[in-house]
Amino acid sequence: MHDASALLEWQRQFLDALYDVDAAGPRESFLGNGLEPDARLRIYRHSSEAIHIGALHVTYPAVLALTGVDYFDQVVRGYRKTYPSRSGNLQEFGAHFAEYLEALPDIRALAYLPDVARMEWLRQESALAADAEAVSPETFMTALENAGESLRIGLHPSVRMLTSSHPILTIWRYAIQPTSEQLLLDGHTEHVVLWREEGEVAMAMVDPASFACIASLARGDALDAAHAVAQARDPAFDLAACLPSLLRQNLITTIHPLTSFREAPL
Repeated sequence: MHDASALLEWQRQFLDALYDVDAAGPRESFLGNGLEPDARLRIYRHSSEAIHIGALHVTYPAVLALTGVDYFDQVVRGYRKTYPSRSGNLQEFGAHFAEYLEALPDIRALAYLPDVARMEWLRQESALAADAEAVSPETFMTALENAGESLRIGLHPSVRMLTSSHPILTIWRYAIQPTSEQLLLDGHTEHVVLWREEGEVAMAMVDPASFACIASLARGDALDAAHAVAQARDPAFDLAACLPSLLRQNLITTIHPLTSFREAPL
């Protein structure tokens, strides 16, 4: 028990030293092999830092492009101290990056940046989500004819959604593929749907009513309830136009008549 406790304390000190240059770390236990313990610890620290910075370069390419490498790397150094990695899986490391950006005083001039980061994190979630077989249009139409809008449908596991008061998808596209045209930040709201298509993450802007409908379906609401939510946003909303777009993108994966979720009468 004593050995296990000592090992745990050594690991804690070592991890502290990886994230904090002022932490002493278990220097006395390092074998020099030609290097001073402090120098060897710096190698470990710099290697860990470089791995984390590299991971967020991959996850947040638009944020990187918008801020520049030097500033981005500086932010990641602060982020990893506030949110140290708790897993050997680096895919989880950037989960709080948007939240961290939002708290930085010098980010206020780039007020859209946290939402761009949120969208990039959703891109990663979408890319890593489970797969599911899509319902064929014929199967869906048969179910719709039989049950009408008293139908509950399930969306593909990769579907993600985000609303921002900033034109985040427009900004993201500009950051990833800059053009000679000036980017106009007019402050309009964008509703973005993300999904995985043929191994790549696709993104599209949709109107507020369609976004409300898809969000309602994603929550597990029945088709008639989702229709009502969308029409509350726009009385002219056309469900017959929204559903085929979901079918074309292979985003409807389950269909259930609403009666199958109700208790049978006694």
